[in-house]
Amino acid sequence: MGDLEKIQKRFATAATILGLAILALLVYLMWPGSSPSALEAKRASLQLQYNSLSQEVKLWQSSNPENTRAELKVLYSGIPSRYSQISQRIQKLSQETGVSSQSIKYSTDTGEKTELADVQRIKIDTTISGDYGKVARFINAMEQDPLLFIIEKISLSGQPEGGAVSLQISFDTFLKGAA
Repeated sequence: MGDLEKIQKRFATAATILGLAILALLVYLMWPGSSPSALEAKRASLQLQYNSLSQEVKLWQSSNPENTRAELKVLYSGIPSRYSQISQRIQKLSQETGVSSQSIKYSTDTGEKTELADVQRIKIDTTISGDYGKVARFINAMEQDPLLFIIEKISLSGQPEGGAVSLQISFDTFLKGAA
């Protein structure tokens, strides 16, 4: 009879362990995010992320560091070192497009760092007035100018149907040696 009790205890212990294992598996299967559809969605998301990162790596591998350095050198050489150079460029664009430029206000953000050494971002506000077509040409000329102008905000007032309009424009550019 002693053997039967030992076998019953071992059976009870084994049944308890198996019961706990089944309970753990049920909890795992019911746990949010462990369903087959959730796992498939996660796999698809990871595949998209992998594809995106692979494309980025291919881009970096195909880049030419010497070309990039040369282009940066050209960009840096085109950055003005005096506010007057910026003013002259804006006046020239105004004259070429037939608009009139009023006061030019400069401001700097001394806390803002740029990626280029010894270069500071300059915020500029000005008002341009003229015919609607000329004002549109002025904006186009700014976007295509070798001096880098980053247009932030435009506010147009007046009669665009052939009448005179006034354009308040806020944009950024860079200044060398001011950082």
